[in-house]
Amino acid sequence: MKKHLYSLFSVLTVALLMVACGPDNAFIKPIKAGINAEDYQTALIAADTAIFHEPENGQPYYYKGIIYSKMAKAEPVPGNRLPYYEKMHSNLVIAQEKFDAMEESPDEAKLIPSLVIENWGKEHNAAIGYATVDSIKATVDEPLEISIAHLVNATTINPDSSLSYDVLAQIYVMNSEYVKAAESLKKALAIRGADGSSDYDRLANYYFQVGDYESALSAIETGLELYPDSISLVQKVADAYFQTGQTEKALDVVNQLIETDPQNPQYRLVVGTQLYQQVQVLTDELKANNDKIFDLKNDDGSETEIAALSARNDEILSISADLTEQAESALIKAAELDPDNFTTFNTLGILYQNKAASFYELRNATSDNDEAARYDDLARAEAEKAIGYYEKAAEIRPDDQGIWQTLFQIYTILDYREKAEAAMEKAGM
Repeated sequence: MKKHLYSLFSVLTVALLMVACGPDNAFIKPIKAGINAEDYQTALIAADTAIFHEPENGQPYYYKGIIYSKMAKAEPVPGNRLPYYEKMHSNLVIAQEKFDAMEESPDEAKLIPSLVIENWGKEHNAAIGYATVDSIKATVDEPLEISIAHLVNATTINPDSSLSYDVLAQIYVMNSEYVKAAESLKKALAIRGADGSSDYDRLANYYFQVGDYESALSAIETGLELYPDSISLVQKVADAYFQTGQTEKALDVVNQLIETDPQNPQYRLVVGTQLYQQVQVLTDELKANNDKIFDLKNDDGSETEIAALSARNDEILSISADLTEQAESALIKAAELDPDNFTTFNTLGILYQNKAASFYELRNATSDNDEAARYDDLARAEAEKAIGYYEKAAEIRPDDQGIWQTLFQIYTILDYREKAEAAMEKAGM
């Protein structure tokens, strides 16, 4: 695989003699002499002198580009070459502009592309070795950092190289630098355009890695404009909508997927888990509001604020009940379609366990014995449902100690002593 990557990403370069032959004027000769003698400071002074006397001549700028490229090559640390390559690039840009404005451009004008390609190719190819070839990686402490430095050099020399930006994005991912990976991939796309929906899929994944769901959503939506039939992007846009709190949009997207493939358990699981995550967020808000109400009542707080929090709690309870019902229905269907999915059964266990906990809280809060007994029965019924799904999850992953710890807790609450002891042993408690 690594050999394949090296072949794919590397570029063939040929070393060329970049100092043009032919008659030179009095200002160009000392520049070439300094280059040939590897006396680069003297050559730079000569080039600046030539620019002072012939500001519209592109040749001294071209030779400054050569000088800085040679100074970069003489620097052993890849990361320290960047300032030289920046100056190389800027001088070659000016040289090209000057040559384009001349009625008859000199031989040097034809050599700029070769000079760029030679320097770019060496940096690009060196980067691939440090990222993919074990024998090269073993020679340094931080091969990915060195690979990145080489690629930054390559993109500085040749900022029109979509290949180098794309490879740089992949190396950043290997180094867990997802924001930089996204920026590099975006530059590659700006240069070459997209090769397919997978480019935007990758870009969204990078943003998902750092929790930047707004940027992920933007990338996905752009991708869908170009590739509206991409199932992967449609799935991701639903996830991004959920993550950014746009639940209704997310459900619309996933429901459209369900309509196209009603037997797909994954779509049902996405709906169920995402809906229930929203329930849990609302539950956290409800608990926080109850704590505030308790404090306000004990401190003679504002009745208006208490009323507002209470009204919000009523709203939360209503929304949560509706979302829980939808989540429950979707998850049960997912379990029917895929009876071996651990996540589905575990999530259903959590759902019913939380419903049981809610009834236990109501039982403990009431002073009416009949009401307490009713809530206790309701809680036990939900706990029994939770046990059924957790036990199924445990069948799928019998070595998952977390599931057995949960089952031990519920068995204990329901006074199933033998089952509790067995679960405790399997949980390693």
